[in-house]
Amino acid sequence: VDATAESDKLGRLVNHSRNGNLIARVVEVDTIPHLVLTAKEDIPIGVEVTYDYGDRSRESIRNHPWLAL
Repeated sequence: VDATAESDKLGRLVNHSRNGNLIARVVEVDTIPHLVLTAKEDIPIGVEVTYDYGDRSRESIRNHPWLAL
């Protein structure tokens, strides 16, 4: 994740893993959908938080091989 660009979007700080310790869910607040990341189980202090970006397209994997990891 390129977290160098300043933004108030904290998701930019969460890296990809096919076996991530977070799961993405959509939650509506006042009829507006928001992506919420929740822990699959308790995450110990100091452990990196990750989730599966879910992109399996050939083009994406060709351009970003780390998506296959």
